[in-house]
Amino acid sequence: MYEIKKIENKDEYERGRRSTETSFLQSWEYGQLQKDLGYEPLYLGIFESGNLMQSLLFILFRARRGTYLFCPYGVHSEKQFESLIPFLKKYATAHKVDFIRLSPLLDETEENKALFKKYGFKGAPVHMVHPELLWLLDISGTEDEILAQMRKNTRYGVRRAEKDGVSIKSGATQELLDTFYAIHEETAKRQGFVPYSKKFLDAQRRVFAPLDKIKIFIGMFEGKAISGAVIMYYGDEGAYHHGASLTEYNKIPASYLIQWEAIKEAKSRNMHTYNFWGVVDNAPKHPWAGLSFFKKGFGGEGRQILHCQDLPITKKYWLNWIVETIRRIKRGY
Repeated sequence: MYEIKKIENKDEYERGRRSTETSFLQSWEYGQLQKDLGYEPLYLGIFESGNLMQSLLFILFRARRGTYLFCPYGVHSEKQFESLIPFLKKYATAHKVDFIRLSPLLDETEENKALFKKYGFKGAPVHMVHPELLWLLDISGTEDEILAQMRKNTRYGVRRAEKDGVSIKSGATQELLDTFYAIHEETAKRQGFVPYSKKFLDAQRRVFAPLDKIKIFIGMFEGKAISGAVIMYYGDEGAYHHGASLTEYNKIPASYLIQWEAIKEAKSRNMHTYNFWGVVDNAPKHPWAGLSFFKKGFGGEGRQILHCQDLPITKKYWLNWIVETIRRIKRGY
């Protein structure tokens, strides 16, 4: 059996991340980001014979509809999972937690579904707390090899943006983030989704920028910022976390050039994967359909991971279940 203990030291926590699949959502910094937003990070270590096998970040969220403990992209091993559940249940009881929510970075297989069902988990009523169909591009080849994998129109978009005079500004300054957020708000209004708050993006930049793990790309055309992206660089991958563009410039392919520059940046850091984040399949009416088509044009392949899982602890969980189910129905996906 494994022993589960809290970790208070960043260096120790990061040692437990090196042997597992990496996501910035499991970084020490992401926990600090959540702390800046008023939530409570819980850093755990899974030990075997005194040796740290894996580190996990949980976040304690307190809301009127229920208090819950959430782990984004953090569960990878069945044996470690078995040891983790008793600890989490005990912690939940002591801290008046109504349910535990996991978005495991495990493939969607019948075996993995059965594993969670065995311990009393049920599929969460929310859809895509974090993306569950990831689009991943292997960038270990040469730039020419990566370009060759792209859809013809995507490759043309990259080259045309350069010919049209699009330039890319990049960095991690507050000024670039402010520029991005203005475009982000316009995009959210146009596409009808709730944008990330400025407070969240400010915290994300503030926490990750000193470690060079975030970069903001802005596409410029004729002196105007028309497109942008926020890319996270953590572990072995670059991750396309936020994107935005202005409607009136949708014929200028600045977003293609931004992605190409972000991919080249990941290569320059000796990373092997570029994560385009979430996509949808066979859903032409889904709000992400156009964006998914754009992402897939760069080449790569999908990875379907297990749907977000909930473990009810108290009866109050069902109030949360009703609220989130109604929201999902209203949203339409």
